[in-house]
Amino acid sequence: MSGAVSFSRLWPRDGFASAPIRRVRPTDPSWPSKEAWKRLNDAVSGNLIEVDFPINSCTSSSESTDCKALFTNVKNPYYIGDNPGMTQTLGWVGAWTTKPSVYVVAARNSADVAAAVDFARENNLRLVVKGGGHSYQGTSNAPDSLLIWTRHMHDVTIHDDFVPSGCNLAPQRAVTVGAGTIWMQAYDAVTTKAGAYVQGGGCTTVGVAGLIQSGGFGSFSKHYGMAAAGLLEAEVVTADGKIRIANACINS
Repeated sequence: MSGAVSFSRLWPRDGFASAPIRRVRPTDPSWPSKEAWKRLNDAVSGNLIEVDFPINSCTSSSESTDCKALFTNVKNPYYIGDNPGMTQTLGWVGAWTTKPSVYVVAARNSADVAAAVDFARENNLRLVVKGGGHSYQGTSNAPDSLLIWTRHMHDVTIHDDFVPSGCNLAPQRAVTVGAGTIWMQAYDAVTTKAGAYVQGGGCTTVGVAGLIQSGGFGSFSKHYGMAAAGLLEAEVVTADGKIRIANACINS
C-alpha cells in the first residue's frame, strides 16, 4: 500500500482566490503630501510623530554605545511600550524582521483615533495599532504604515453604580479604562486603591484592550473566567471613522 491519498475532486484555485489588496506606500505617487500630513497633525492637536527606529543605532556597529544601550533597554517592557517604534520582538531568524511605521498618531482621545482612521481610509494607507506593545509577531508596527498609538489614553475610572448605555439593568460596580491602559495601572486603581478585583492578565505590562479583545486568560481565570467575559461596554472607532458605543443593548 502506498502512502498516497486520492481525492474525489479538486477545485480550481481561482475559485477561492480574491484580488490582493495593496495599500499606498511612500514610494508611490499617491502617498499623502506634506500638506496632507500637516492637516492630519492639526486634526490631532499636533500629536503626529515621525517614527524613530532605535535599532538604526546598530546599523553601523553593534559595538556602538547607542546600540549597547538599546539592547539593554529592550529587556525592559516599559521601554518597548513607551517607544512607538519598538515591538515586543525584533523578528524571527529566517522568517521576518520588524520594520517601523512611518508616522504615528499619539492619540489622546477617541477623536484622534477617528481622525487617523479617516486619514488612512481616504488615502488607502496601511493602518496598525499599538497599545501595550505585547505583540510577539511585531504587528504593533508595520512598514509603510500609519500607526495609532494609544499609550497616552490610560485614564482609569471606578464606578459604584455603572449601567451600560441604553440598557435597563441593575447598577453594578465597574471600572472604565482607556485604550492604552496596561494592567499594572488597572490593578493599582482597582485592587490597591479601591479594594476590588478585575479579571486581567498575569503580566502587568500587557495592554488591557489587547488582552480583552484576544480573550484574556489570566492568573484567576479558572475562577473568574476570561477577561473578555467581564466586558460590559466599549467605545469603539469603526472603519468608517465613526465613534460608537457597543454593549448588549446598543450595537450588540
